Amino acid sequence: MSEKDYLGKVRGERSLLEKIMGYIPIYRGYKEKELRRESDRLVRTEAVNRLKTAKTAFRRTFANPTVVQKLAGDDTYRYEALTSRIDRVTQRIDRAVAGYAGMFDAIKVKEDKLDSVIQHDLSLIENAESIKVDVEKATRIVVGTEDWRTAMDMLISKIEEFDRLIDERSNILRGLQA
Repeated sequence: MSEKDYLGKVRGERSLLEKIMGYIPIYRGYKEKELRRESDRLVRTEAVNRLKTAKTAFRRTFANPTVVQKLAGDDTYRYEALTSRIDRVTQRIDRAVAGYAGMFDAIKVKEDKLDSVIQHDLSLIENAESIKVDVEKATRIVVGTEDWRTAMDMLISKIEEFDRLIDERSNILRGLQA
């Protein structure tokens, strides 16, 4: 789904009163910001859902005790590192600020920034989908093999990159990045 699709979905959900109020100039500007914030929240929720699906698929693999027995020292570290990093980025994007700035805040969040954030969040969905697909592939590899270790290291790197993308999102909202 594109940025316009999410924004259109949110606009389509407006009530009759909100549509009528949309013709009042002051209210219309306020409401447009709110629609962008809501579409931003929907986009972030989609990324979170994909990450949760990836984590569930990964953990389901280790529900089998015979698979857990194959974990050696470094393999246990990789397992723990991957699950904790997925948890971290999931929480960070789920709890991320939705583009709100108070009336007296020094840095205001304008519509163009909100549009940039939504566009950035769409790239988060694409990265979350890529992580999900790679986790599903990794669950089919025999645990404890060199291929499995390589797949785990690659996934950990991808999740760390995802974490950096979340930092970039904060910088966009603060006006530190275009």
